Amino acid sequence: MAVRDVSHVELYTRDKIATVDFFVSTMGFTRVADSVAVDRSSVLLRQGDAQLVVTSGWGTGEWLSKYGDGVADIAVTCDDVAETARAALAAGARVMRSPHGAPVVSRWGAVSHTLLPASLTDSITPPVGHKWRVFPGAPEEPTGHLRRYDHIAIRLEENLLNDYAAFCTEVFGLSLVPGRRPPVGGQAVAPLVAHSASKRVAFVLTSADTYDGAEALTARLENPEGAVGTHRLAFLADGVRFGTREHRHPGMPQLRLHTVEHGGRQGMGTALSGFAAGTGGSVG
Repeated sequence: MAVRDVSHVELYTRDKIATVDFFVSTMGFTRVADSVAVDRSSVLLRQGDAQLVVTSGWGTGEWLSKYGDGVADIAVTCDDVAETARAALAAGARVMRSPHGAPVVSRWGAVSHTLLPASLTDSITPPVGHKWRVFPGAPEEPTGHLRRYDHIAIRLEENLLNDYAAFCTEVFGLSLVPGRRPPVGGQAVAPLVAHSASKRVAFVLTSADTYDGAEALTARLENPEGAVGTHRLAFLADGVRFGTREHRHPGMPQLRLHTVEHGGRQGMGTALSGFAAGTGGSVG
């Protein structure tokens, strides 16, 4: 059942053109392919082994109204998709089917995972299930200074944090270790770090204040960085000077985009170990 890699991250957005332009012009991604379905359309972006799918359309409307523009899915590859889906059900998760037929595991608000087979998926192959059309002029080989995902930071409501952490270990086969970051408001905040044996998957998990109904929307508007869901995508990069760099997409105020210097990797095999130890910046 072990999870091996992050296949791709899918972003839902109301403005696909602006989002694609941001990742291409600011982050150096390449537009590789396009896919059009009845209720949505997607653009595949790639840099190194990192793939992003940017999706818009009326089929994304319900999710966007609840969570706003941001990460809707973290697709992972695993040794045995069917067994992982069965284990997810047994652990109390919901397992649905994507529009393309792949199992999608959810239970934790804005966080979901599409399950793809490791044996049939590699980082330079477009995500399976879509009817991709190659974008004119797209390079055959990955380009850019980004190598792959370094880590993905996820903020969950307090009552879901331990549940999701247990799911990562019991179903995804990830190892769980405590992290540290500098004290905030006089109190130390300790995230959890779930990482794979392959060193290709690392989730940094933190809790958020719990709001209900109108309070939840108000909280997101007043403090978008405190909203639940995926709030950081960190990429392992070549030639990043002065350590970590941060980018912000103006249409996704809750999402931070980090590039982390490959030369600074240590410990677990990613620069994340520095973050988790409190030496490379805040991991929350």
